[in-house]
Amino acid sequence: MNNTNSLNDVTYNQIREDIMNMTLEPGTDVSVPKLSERYGVSRTPVREAVVRLQQSGLVEIYPKRKTVVSKIDLQRVREEWFIRTSLETAVVDEFILKCSELVADTMQELISKQKKYTDKKNFFEFFCKDNRFHQLIFETAGQELSWFTIEEVTSHYNRVRLLYGKMYGAEQSHMDCHMRMVAAIRKRDAGAMRSIVAEHSNSLLEQVQGMAKQYPQFF
Repeated sequence: MNNTNSLNDVTYNQIREDIMNMTLEPGTDVSVPKLSERYGVSRTPVREAVVRLQQSGLVEIYPKRKTVVSKIDLQRVREEWFIRTSLETAVVDEFILKCSELVADTMQELISKQKKYTDKKNFFEFFCKDNRFHQLIFETAGQELSWFTIEEVTSHYNRVRLLYGKMYGAEQSHMDCHMRMVAAIRKRDAGAMRSIVAEHSNSLLEQVQGMAKQYPQFF
């Protein structure tokens, strides 16, 4: 592996994770010199990371003035939600066709692991297990590129998910949806699973408006 590329990727992933989990809050100054000092790396990998973060909508660059973590854009949240929901409901039939009992068991295990991280201080772990649960749907359906696309374009949607979790922790209804999905999977009921996927996805949009009013500095 090229060491330069490796360092660039590591730096990008570190900064991106800190933006996503709100360690670097919206509006935070993330100039190249400051990030270089913060992460203990040279300016070259930081500069490349900032360009990539701008492309994914996580930072805003004002030439010769400043570079800041972008505020959460509510319209973009809705558009990203649409992309994710559309793609996930579209792969359900293929997923049900290809899903084995082993995959269903793995998803059940992920739900059990999520239960350990429902409080707000551990929500990032819950978030990671949640993403892995949904990633399995795409992988099993043979649609890894669709999942990669979701991961790349849903930066604002995922920040809202993480912000909500850090403020309030995980809701039982969230895990209930996952358990109902697994039950539908075991019954090979694609229609029921599609309905649950839509319900599961819609719940976040209902919370967004209230969060924007409660934390206007982030939006």
